[in-house]
Amino acid sequence: MNAENSIEGFPEIQAEGSNQNSEMDDTVLEVPMQNQPYSSPSPRVQEMRRSRSQIGNQIAPMDMVPYSNTSNSNGNSNTTVAEPVPIRKRQVSYKMDTSSRVCRNRLSAFLFLLHFVIAIGGIGYLGFLGIRKAFRGGKEKFHMEHWYPQLAAAAATGAVFSCVWQAIIRRFPSVMVKGILWSSPTVSLTAAIVLVSTSIPASVGVGVVLLVFSVAQALYACWVTPRLEYAATILSRALAPNPTSKLITDLYQPSFCIVITAFVWTSVWNLGIVGAISNTYGYAALIIFGLLVSFAWTMEVLRNVLNVTVSRVIALFYMRGMQSDTMFSFQRAFTTSLGSVSLGSIMVPVIESLRVVARVVNLVEGEDEFMFSFAHCCLRVMEFTFRFGNSWGFVQVATYGKGFVEASRDTWDLFRERDLEPVVDRDITSALCFLSGITGGSLCIIVSGSWTLATHKSLTATVSLISFFIGYFMCRITMAIPQACVCAYYVCYAENPDNRLFDDTISDHIKYFKDLPV
Repeated sequence: MNAENSIEGFPEIQAEGSNQNSEMDDTVLEVPMQNQPYSSPSPRVQEMRRSRSQIGNQIAPMDMVPYSNTSNSNGNSNTTVAEPVPIRKRQVSYKMDTSSRVCRNRLSAFLFLLHFVIAIGGIGYLGFLGIRKAFRGGKEKFHMEHWYPQLAAAAATGAVFSCVWQAIIRRFPSVMVKGILWSSPTVSLTAAIVLVSTSIPASVGVGVVLLVFSVAQALYACWVTPRLEYAATILSRALAPNPTSKLITDLYQPSFCIVITAFVWTSVWNLGIVGAISNTYGYAALIIFGLLVSFAWTMEVLRNVLNVTVSRVIALFYMRGMQSDTMFSFQRAFTTSLGSVSLGSIMVPVIESLRVVARVVNLVEGEDEFMFSFAHCCLRVMEFTFRFGNSWGFVQVATYGKGFVEASRDTWDLFRERDLEPVVDRDITSALCFLSGITGGSLCIIVSGSWTLATHKSLTATVSLISFFIGYFMCRITMAIPQACVCAYYVCYAENPDNRLFDDTISDHIKYFKDLPV
């Protein structure tokens, strides 16, 4: 076997992708019998390769039966008797199909593509109106040349910062857990000072909101301090499933492709938003709102495409001991899984936001009986809804090709069965990714807001808000890698806790929650 194609640390496993010109699939390579002539593998077996010993001796943990020595009635000889062991309720996924090519949630994919085509047409028309108005001249403050360069600078800043931030987290995951928690309120406070210093009511109002938000972030950082050690351990483990291989570094290529795509789309979208504001007519506010929703959905789809790509690569490594071809997983996420990704990109932000609001309301319910009942009712509704739409479901979307709702439900039920629900519920990885997005957005405010303050002071508030929007989503895209790695780590542990690739970190945490008094 060629040593260059093997995975370091697993010498018996050969890395996939040896034939890059062939169509690749997830089917396991069959080993020919000794008396049969060997034929070259078909294109459907090129994505993953396994050793003869793995294929021949693979036994699921539930099929392993312990033996003990017992004596017969005369006591003369010992016989080996199998001790019965209880079978787990959920069959581990060794035999589940990971090569499904069925497209799920096709209606969601159709609606996303239809919306994208409509958005391109609308942005082209609005951009044309904005450019025409800019060439006509005049004293209107919303001329394109007055603030499009600042938005372009925000897009560039967000793209560069997101890539650098991703590399730093990959290099120093334990240190960056604390770094993210405290850099976000610091950068947000700096951006708030820039906006307040303009002395313009609109900019001051935005700055005050950002100032309050930075204080809230600092309080949150203090509140989750006891969880930092565990979060740093999980993040370090998830980002280094096999430290001697290039499993994680290979994921940079699709990440950079997504960031470049997002930068190009943002640059085009800026033309539309500038044109919509420059042409202030009857439905301008509705058009601007529609453009913001379209931008958010598109950026979420791009982020979750990367999420599904990473989840598939990491999950197949844990479940099968294989190194999946990254670009094949990337292509699969953009095609087969696009419907599930499109649906999840709408459901997850809405459901998780409402769930957070319900929890906050439940904490401040007070002594009023109506508020008490209302708060608990809202919380129960959102907890029930969360089961059918959560970010953990993207792992099974990537691995088994399930629909998003089905994958979310099955994953959450699996967590409950393994007593993992309180563990994943208190995981702060998604909060760290959110705070990283806040950091990126605030940095874009500092860059674009300062530029606008020096050139067109009256536009500072509008430019700053849009710049924050751009920087937040640009940074969230690259943060999909650590979030997907952690999600896949938990889901794969739930599927097979006895996997030798997992240590006692999660199991000890489960015992900790079980030992807590009710």
